Amino acid sequence: MAAAAALPSHADAAAAPEADTPVLSVNNLTFGYDKDAPVLRDINIKMHRGDRLLLVGDNGAGKTTLLRLLAGKHMHAAGAVQILGRDSFFDTMLDNHRSYMGSDWGRRTVAFAGYGCALQADVKVSEMMLPLQRSFTERREMLIDLLGVNLEWRMHQVSDGQRRRVQLFLQLLRPVEVLLLDEITTDLDVITRADFLEFLKREAEDHGTTIVYATHIFDGLAEWFTHVAYIEDGTVARQMHRDECTDFQERLKAGDTAPLLRTIETWLRADKDRKRAARLAAAAAAGKALPLGSDEADSGGKDRTSMAAGQGNGFSAGRMAAYISMTE
Repeated sequence: MAAAAALPSHADAAAAPEADTPVLSVNNLTFGYDKDAPVLRDINIKMHRGDRLLLVGDNGAGKTTLLRLLAGKHMHAAGAVQILGRDSFFDTMLDNHRSYMGSDWGRRTVAFAGYGCALQADVKVSEMMLPLQRSFTERREMLIDLLGVNLEWRMHQVSDGQRRRVQLFLQLLRPVEVLLLDEITTDLDVITRADFLEFLKREAEDHGTTIVYATHIFDGLAEWFTHVAYIEDGTVARQMHRDECTDFQERLKAGDTAPLLRTIETWLRADKDRKRAARLAAAAAAGKALPLGSDEADSGGKDRTSMAAGQGNGFSAGRMAAYISMTE
């Protein structure tokens, strides 16, 4: 059997000429944790060197599942998910050329304690992933300055925001060709987040790093992304280059202060309205009561403020003032 061709290094990829071969490709992917209930259906995505894709959509649409498939954390059909021309799950060498950053880093499920418990090991940042810290000293110093990481921080004493900075610091030490980010900036302060996004943009433009970033926070991203994909009920409902996103471009030209936020909000509201209409139609066809949780079912057409006053609204600590102001 012939030996597999070596994957390019980060430096080689940056120096390589532009090619038609995608760095990342998803081909007719259908995937589910239960074979009878697919989470993703017929997904097709292609990305090239330096592309920065925003992955957006409602909670539960399938964004995290797609990112985990790209990270090689779930098995898929051969050829359905490829990174650098190799199957995402089956080629473990890819783990040296991509980095997946999720919100569960440094957290564990602990028996009788709960899910997502923060790692409580008494270890200093300077002692973590020492081989990489020693191999990439220049990049290490740059990331320390960029993220404001203190090497003397101990992991059982840091805040959530500091823990996130440590995660980014450690997972970015080795330069990679593909970065997969799942709501990774939620704990960062506004300055650190802005500097981090600018760093990612430089990585893409200067080194050809391909980035997929799932987020619900769109501040500062209007000039950052090159492509956007909107996931709706496990399918790619919209996928385009920023220049082809008509709604976004019109708002940008009109001087909208938040063109990306307004565009995606419009998509999300249209999605929710469609789902609500479908639920109501299904309930009416079946001759059943309106679904619980819908505005129509909860209010029965009545004013919601008067309803709250009539029902008492359920007082709890610190809620009485809000209740009184609402009924006045």
